[in-house]
Amino acid sequence: MRRLIFTLGFLLLACSISDAPALGRIDSPSPKVPPGQTTADSQLGADEAMDRGLDRERDRNWAGAMEIYREALQQWPSRVEFGRRLRLCEIHFKLNRRYADPSFRNILLALPPERSTELYEEVLERIQSNYVDSVAMEPLVRHGIDNLEVALRDPVFLRANHLDAPAERINEVRETLRKYRTGLAIPDRPSALGMAMACADLAGKSLRLDLTPVLLEFTCGACDALDDFTSYLTPDKLEDLYAMIDGNFVGLGIELKNDKEGLRLVGVIRGGPAWEAGLVAGELIVQIDGVALKGMTLDDAANRLQGLEGSTVGLVVQKRDGRSQSLRLVRRHVEVESVVKTRMVDPDAGIGYLRLTTFQKSSTEEIDAAIAAMSTRGMRVLVLDLRGNPGGLLNVAVEIAGRFVNEGIIVSTRGRAQGQTQSYHASGKAQWTMPIYVLVDHDSASASEILAGALQDHRRATIVGARTYGKGSVQSIFSLRSAPAGLKLTTAKFYSPKDRPYSEQGVTPDLPILARSAARPTDDAARLREEADYGDPQHDPVLAATLRAARQRSVSNR
Repeated sequence: MRRLIFTLGFLLLACSISDAPALGRIDSPSPKVPPGQTTADSQLGADEAMDRGLDRERDRNWAGAMEIYREALQQWPSRVEFGRRLRLCEIHFKLNRRYADPSFRNILLALPPERSTELYEEVLERIQSNYVDSVAMEPLVRHGIDNLEVALRDPVFLRANHLDAPAERINEVRETLRKYRTGLAIPDRPSALGMAMACADLAGKSLRLDLTPVLLEFTCGACDALDDFTSYLTPDKLEDLYAMIDGNFVGLGIELKNDKEGLRLVGVIRGGPAWEAGLVAGELIVQIDGVALKGMTLDDAANRLQGLEGSTVGLVVQKRDGRSQSLRLVRRHVEVESVVKTRMVDPDAGIGYLRLTTFQKSSTEEIDAAIAAMSTRGMRVLVLDLRGNPGGLLNVAVEIAGRFVNEGIIVSTRGRAQGQTQSYHASGKAQWTMPIYVLVDHDSASASEILAGALQDHRRATIVGARTYGKGSVQSIFSLRSAPAGLKLTTAKFYSPKDRPYSEQGVTPDLPILARSAARPTDDAARLREEADYGDPQHDPVLAATLRAARQRSVSNR
């Protein structure tokens, strides 16, 4: 069975579609009511936020509503109704994502009843045996009931499963499910399966709903009950994840985000079909194979870009100057580079700069090559930029740390399952011995924190920037036996060489510099400018401060 140890904090699919709403930062304090603002003013602001969220819900804009409710919870944490609305929208959002996934519709929904039953049992067994903490069955089942109850009011679910029962009968089933939820007593896995089957029996007899879609809601609900980093992976999502880990996939080589007019390019991978065609970040795909994307959901639009290697796709792209361009691209394998920028930022002082965006299988080799190339150009000090790096493979973070650390522990992990509690050590003599400055920010997470924390504890680097995200858990990727799907499950927590926990604490810089707002820019042009500024000391204040510190250190060491 294929299993990978994975530490990614913010998951980007290998098809390079970054569309999920930003996770709330766990290291950001809740905003205070501004001085002079009255309680009545605060109440009015909360009521207005609720109205805006409900408007988004009526438009079935679940992502937009979630964003409003998250912000409202930070500002008015005592208003529990924001949390309830957020939970409801999250269920709708995830359900719509599942049903927009062709592999979910065509493979998982087509599972025979006995296979879907085995799938639910296997996921429960994996959770109970491998999850980092001991798990009671009751909350897993409760989330499954919630998923099903919400699904029965979602048109996407009703249409896909051909439910045409009268609304009164559907409401009766939903009311019965709520009663089941209130009286739950689930001591073990057989009881969990028994409750799921009882709910399926109710839906089958009253609504003629098949067993499989019911058990899939219970399966996904069990995963959603655990933490933000555990998830059930459809066949396509599992394949995407493995492709991302390998650093290659079939596609056009673009990163996308939703836009009301189409798909906005936020990144173009060097060497891919889109890059070769001259597409750049900031441009907008408005048509795919003659179909206009305006008003289309992100998943529906992005699915039209997918296809077999060697197949073609026609695009109409709105350029940044407003012109339209029609082109046809061939889908092929695209190699994703994790080292995206290298340069000698101060040749006279021998200071080189390297930006690492993820930890994938090729990252160690890429870093070795980049450092070797800059060393031939006189590099004596390395600036390693991990800002915005969400993480990746645990073993790769250990390998890279071992390139700079002679001996000792790099990271320790602790979990319940066999093999999850262990210490990872430097493998021998360090390959690179120059002074290092590591740049981090609030979006540096997981494997980035492992590397930065190890170099800090071993006094091998000066950490510069803002405190990191604080994502201190390890995910293992399991391919499931009962269906061609997967489970990304939190199986351990990790600790620094000095036994400092990373979870909710992150890595505190030696040289704190908060040059940008903790919130990412909301304007597309601002985001693109910020990305272009990385590595340019004229426009990157964190790098500029690092260069000053490195030069002063060089002078004092003479």
